[in-house]
Amino acid sequence: GLVGDFDEEQAIGMVARTFGALPPRETAFQPYAQNRARGFTADHTPRVIRHTGPADQALLRLTWKTRDDSDPAESLALSLLERLVRIRLTEGLREQLGKTYTPSATSNPSRVWPGYGVFGAAASIGVSEVGAARAAMQAAITRLRDAPVSADELQRARQPLIETIDNALKGNRGWLSLTARAQSEAERIARFAAMKDRLLALTAADVQAAAQRYLGAKDAVEVLVLPEAQSGP
Repeated sequence: GLVGDFDEEQAIGMVARTFGALPPRETAFQPYAQNRARGFTADHTPRVIRHTGPADQALLRLTWKTRDDSDPAESLALSLLERLVRIRLTEGLREQLGKTYTPSATSNPSRVWPGYGVFGAAASIGVSEVGAARAAMQAAITRLRDAPVSADELQRARQPLIETIDNALKGNRGWLSLTARAQSEAERIARFAAMKDRLLALTAADVQAAAQRYLGAKDAVEVLVLPEAQSGP
């Protein structure tokens, strides 16, 4: 894909002399189904990793298996859930620990691996605060599963996503994200065009359902990163 200020005919000529001169490629993408299987660990026991950095720093991360990116509404629900987890974690950790930690939350439904995706929540904390941070993180997730968020909180989570969509095509990067695969993934253009309406249609109940479906209390894999000198969590 080409975007920006350029001479169209000149660009077509340059592509014809370079990429266009290559031998014909396969008419269709091969499925390679045997290479497209990826599983999530069945071992949910906590992991401890050691680091050689400052002796007072730790990191706690919870990871859940979710799904792939084939359902646009479900992917957006997970994106909203990501924002809400971040809001709840920030409030919970500050209330529980009295510190201005900035926790993170990420949703990564795969565009490559069928049925695969992960959702993570993490916080960099002091070594002495691991237990309190774990309790605050678990409480935040539990609240999202047990009750729908308020209209105000839902709007706080949704508005940055709306602004991202509104601003996406104000620069070349946004256009390239669509044109680069306009032939191989043409449906992505229609999906982008419908994204804002789909996002506005999602309700607090939809996000709660996503939390219940994917962020089960017993489904998370915990990874705790501690300094080498630390004897245990």
